[in-house]
Amino acid sequence: MKLGFSFIFVVIGLIFPVAGLNAQILGSTGGGWSMRGTDPIEIYFGDKLVTNYHAGYEEGKPYFYPIMGPAGVNMVRDRPGKEGAKGEGADRSLLHGMWYGLSNVNGFDFWDFTGDRSPSEKDMAVGIIRHKGMNGVMIKGPTITFKTKSDWLEAADPVRRICSDQREFTLFYREDGSLVIDLTLTLIADAGDITIGDQVEGGWAIRTIFPLPLKEAGAKGHMINREGLTDAEAPGKRSAWLDTSGIDRAGNTVGIAMLDHPSNFRHPALWYAGDQGVFGANSFGHGDVEEVASDNAGEKVIPNGESLIFRHRTIFHQGDATAAGIAKAFTAYSSK
Repeated sequence: MKLGFSFIFVVIGLIFPVAGLNAQILGSTGGGWSMRGTDPIEIYFGDKLVTNYHAGYEEGKPYFYPIMGPAGVNMVRDRPGKEGAKGEGADRSLLHGMWYGLSNVNGFDFWDFTGDRSPSEKDMAVGIIRHKGMNGVMIKGPTITFKTKSDWLEAADPVRRICSDQREFTLFYREDGSLVIDLTLTLIADAGDITIGDQVEGGWAIRTIFPLPLKEAGAKGHMINREGLTDAEAPGKRSAWLDTSGIDRAGNTVGIAMLDHPSNFRHPALWYAGDQGVFGANSFGHGDVEEVASDNAGEKVIPNGESLIFRHRTIFHQGDATAAGIAKAFTAYSSK
């Protein structure tokens, strides 16, 4: 579809799932960005799939999967989206792709939908983040932006809403071919006060392809943060960004950098990096992580009618953090 102007804005009232619309083109700019489908929402650049945004009914939250890096290889974990994937061991986790979740909001766990909890978490109820639809798509020059809305619900009683969020995602390519995905998430207390508990797991997170984790058997990932802390020293520390790099399945040196915007609550974020490739930025876990903090130091109350905004940038790049210029990339991002 050729357009006679530089950008389009499409207001979409789609609620997932909608049968029979998988090939619907929601917007495009010639050979650039285009968006198709309903669940998942398929995002293309030219004729190549870049990523899918899933409603995540079975996983308990919306997520991106796959995410094709600059080398043309998926950079997030296949399982459980693709059973029996080469080089990935069996596990129960529904954590895959890239997502936002919190492990304690008013006593509900919006992180782990399996209900398989540690003894310290056994009394927590399960929450689900239900994608409600899209608020619009804008394709302008080299970027595509789309907006969504979600309800945070009690899984056992999904008519009971705990809070909601509004999300804005922007995708573009850097000159070096790196893929950038920006998130602005507004968490809204619109069903009463919400208390976000002090938990190490939570926030904007990703589960990387097998070679990139640090702890998983056979993995050869390498982590570094803004302060220069590397590998096992970087998780559990505050930093403006964290990068993990290694060799993908095709033999390419690739990496993923996650950036925490300076405007975020309690910037710089604490970084979680667990077994099997999950890592992310968390603003609510320092009582659970930092020995100098009290047990509930990370707790945050958002009064009814108020909101909290989070901004993150994720860069899928070739080479390591130095080769990809992640330090300079953060300086540019932090000025916006």
